Amino acid sequence: MIRLPRPRRDVAVWLLVGLAIREAFSFWTGHPFDMEIWLRNAYYVAHGWNPYSYMPPVPGVSFAYTGDILPSVAYLPLWSLLLAGLYDLYALVPGASRFVLYFLVKQPPILGDLALGALIFVAAVHWGASRTLARKLLAFWMVFPYPILIAAVWGQFDSLVASLVLASLLVASTGKRHGLLGLGVLLKMLPVIFLPYTLLRARARERWTGLVAIAIPGIFTAAVFAVTGWGFGGISGTLSWETHGYPQGLSYGALLTYPLFADAVGANAGVFYVLGTLWIPGLLIGGWWASRRFAGDAPADVLQAFAFLTVLLFLLRWTVNEQYLIYLLPLLLLDAALWHPERRGLFHATWILGMLFLVLNNFFLVRFAAPAFPGALPFEFALQTDATFSGIRTILLDALGLLFSVHLIQVGAVLANPSRSATPWTVRALRRTWSGSVGRLRSLATGRGG
Repeated sequence: MIRLPRPRRDVAVWLLVGLAIREAFSFWTGHPFDMEIWLRNAYYVAHGWNPYSYMPPVPGVSFAYTGDILPSVAYLPLWSLLLAGLYDLYALVPGASRFVLYFLVKQPPILGDLALGALIFVAAVHWGASRTLARKLLAFWMVFPYPILIAAVWGQFDSLVASLVLASLLVASTGKRHGLLGLGVLLKMLPVIFLPYTLLRARARERWTGLVAIAIPGIFTAAVFAVTGWGFGGISGTLSWETHGYPQGLSYGALLTYPLFADAVGANAGVFYVLGTLWIPGLLIGGWWASRRFAGDAPADVLQAFAFLTVLLFLLRWTVNEQYLIYLLPLLLLDAALWHPERRGLFHATWILGMLFLVLNNFFLVRFAAPAFPGALPFEFALQTDATFSGIRTILLDALGLLFSVHLIQVGAVLANPSRSATPWTVRALRRTWSGSVGRLRSLATGRGG
C-alpha cells in the first residue's frame, strides 16, 4: 500500500492556488463545440434522452450553434450520466443563471486536474524525491498554462482519466492497476493501450485480472443500457469513431487530406481503413516490445513504458487532439525530474509545440470566451472565411503537426535508448540556423562574404 505524505500547509496552499486559478475561468469560458455538447447532454439525458442521438439547442442554456442540431458524446455513458447529475443539481437552484451550469460542468475536469497535480506530488515522494522537489512539481502543475487551458478553459475532462492512469502506476497489485485502468476506460478509451504491456508483465496467476479492465466498462455500459432502454445503434458509431478517427490534430496524418494523398487514399477504402486502425496492431507489438525493454519492476521502468506507449499511439493514430497531451506530460515531467534531468528539454519542447498548435488551432484562444461574450464566435467565423488567413493557418497547423510527429519520434527513440542525445531536434535546428546566420553576418562584416 502507498503511504501518503501528510498534507502539510504548503501542499494545501498550492492546491488552493491551483483551484483558484482554474475556478476563475470555470463559469465563463469553454470550447464552443465541446462545451455546447456537454450542456445539451446534461439537459437532455437528465430528461431521459438517449445520449447517442442528435440534440437541439437548449433554450436559456445554449450559447453556440443555436441554429443547429448537434451530435452527442463519443464516449461510454458514464460521462453523460455525470453531466445529467450536474444538471439535476443545477435545477435545484431556483432562477439560477446559465453560468451556474457552466460552472458545475467544469468541476469534474478541474478536480481531475487538481488530483493529477496531487498525484504528481505523491508519486515524486513515493519514488524517492525530496519533499522540496515534490512540492516544486506540484507548484509547477498548479500554474502550468497547458493543463489549465485544457481543463478549466476548454472543459475537457482528460485530466480525470490521466489521474487514474497515474494512480495505476502507484499501486503494487496488478489487479488494482487493471481496475484503475478499467475505470479510466469507462470515461475514455485511451488507457486500453497499456493493457498488452501490463498483461505480458504480469505473473501467470495474475493475468486474469486484465479482464477487470475490460469488465468494468463493459458491465457498467451494458447495465446502463439495460436499465435505461437505450438502443445500441448510437454507441456503435461511438466505438467506430474511437477506433478509427480522422486525420487531424498534432499529427502528420493531416497531410493525408492534401490532394496529393487524399485522392490515392480516398480511392481505396481498404487503404483508408487500414491506415486508420494501424495503431491497434502497432500497440500490440509495442506492448510486447515494451514488456521486454522495460521488464523491471522499478517505477522508472513502468513509467517509461507508459510514456513510450503513449508516444507510439500518437505516432500511429490519425487523431491527436491537444487534450491528449495531458496523458503524456505528467509522465515526461516525472521522468525528467526524478531520473533523467537531461530530458527536461524534451518535456518543454513537447508542451511548447502543443501550446503553439492549441493557440493557433483555436483562433488565438478567443473562441473560448464565447460562453460570456457572443461576439467571439462571429470573430472566429470571420477569420475562417478570410481566405488569406485560413490558408496560412492551415499550412502552419499542418507544419506544426508534422514537426510534432518528428519530435515524438525523438522522444520515443530516447525512451527506448537512453544513450541517445536528449537535446531536442528543434533546439539543434535553431542553434544551427542561428550560428550559421551569425557566422554569415560576421563574414559580411569583415568583407569575406562576397
